Amino acid sequence: MTAGPITVIIVAYHGDRWIPECLTSLRDSLKTPVRLVLVDNVGNTCVESVDVAGLDPIVLRCKEPLGFAEANNFALQHIDWDTEAVCFLNQDTKSGEGWLAACVECLRRDPQLGAVSPIIRTYDWQDWDPAFWDCAKGSPQLMREIDGDAEDGAHDEPCYEVPQITAAAMVIRTSILGRVGPFDPIFGSYYEDYDLCRRIGEAGGKLGICTGGEIAHFSGSATTDDAARRKRTRQMLRNRAIHRFRLAGTHRTRAALKYFGYMFPRNLLRSLLRTPSSQPLGPYLAAHRDLLPLLGRLLSRRRDQQHWQRYLDTLGWPDTTEPDTDSSSRSPVKELA
Repeated sequence: MTAGPITVIIVAYHGDRWIPECLTSLRDSLKTPVRLVLVDNVGNTCVESVDVAGLDPIVLRCKEPLGFAEANNFALQHIDWDTEAVCFLNQDTKSGEGWLAACVECLRRDPQLGAVSPIIRTYDWQDWDPAFWDCAKGSPQLMREIDGDAEDGAHDEPCYEVPQITAAAMVIRTSILGRVGPFDPIFGSYYEDYDLCRRIGEAGGKLGICTGGEIAHFSGSATTDDAARRKRTRQMLRNRAIHRFRLAGTHRTRAALKYFGYMFPRNLLRSLLRTPSSQPLGPYLAAHRDLLPLLGRLLSRRRDQQHWQRYLDTLGWPDTTEPDTDSSSRSPVKELA
């Protein structure tokens, strides 16, 4: 992996509370040059005044709010593809010293690594981010270390392989991003990062958690009231099912029969009875109403791939169904008019 600049993409959505500290802590943490792409995804008043000195910034403005997946894909259409790696970083994060350089060093050390995440704590630095914790469970050795809260941040290895990582802070090798494509807009928000991890794995890339750096993450900064929480639950339930079907590979119909024949009615009954840890009935039913129109696509891997390829074509992305023998000579996205 050739040394070069790192592109950091941050999507700001009603982010006045978060963006100034996010950018200040990022700048103060850096040990490697970056190019910042800041997406003003509506609801922000701080973008004009925030201090981005030293971050080589580009500010992009959306005419209307986009989901997390499409907002990041919008940013990807404006980056320079000579960048060594792309970092997707949430607005509600605070950077620990040197975390980005540590993640990039992991990618340089292991050519099979497609993407890595740092250690992620809660916003007060006192606990583990829930999504990070779920990802870390994929490495028993890492879990033994963080469950015991390794003294002074000491870890046996600089990077631990896991099945998936979260896009709260995901550093992905540019070459593999070009091969597997960006986030899938079918998700909007939630599970688009795990879907990207799935495609990286299918392309032969590994995923890892870098132990040499940490960030803090608030988790759910866009969920500000009851209506937003219900919407978030609805999206997560819908997208979790989509991800489940795709993980089944060529056995999607079998996975759907199991899901709708057992899991759906079981969880529906739990929602009706309001058992502990059950989902609210309204969002649960709404999520599956949203899912029904997509089943014709999702239950056929071929049709799903065709939909995906049509989306990539609108971006000018190379055809990911065949090996790209000349990816180094061109950008994976078309120039915008």
